[in-house]
Amino acid sequence: MEKKVTPTKIIDLIESLPGSEWHIHEFDGLQWVTQEWLCGPFAGSAFDGDTTEKAAEKLIDYLYEHIGHNSLVGRSVTASGFPDLEKVKAYCLTVLDEV
Repeated sequence: MEKKVTPTKIIDLIESLPGSEWHIHEFDGLQWVTQEWLCGPFAGSAFDGDTTEKAAEKLIDYLYEHIGHNSLVGRSVTASGFPDLEKVKAYCLTVLDEV
């Protein structure tokens, strides 16, 4: 069985993408991580925590829950190849190039 994606790995992925400051930030004393970098603003959600890692853990759980789900989020998560983060990065960069 494949190991679960770690908060550090997903944070590293997000920070490697253009515009990462929109997807990892502090607001009102909490750390926030969004999934708009993968699913776009129309299907975007944000996850909070005392630390960026705790917020990222919520994001990771959300993404796993949506693998194969018939929704905007589910289609993006599945098409990206999640949980293979190398495939996810390639997917994100390809989608960004098309915008």
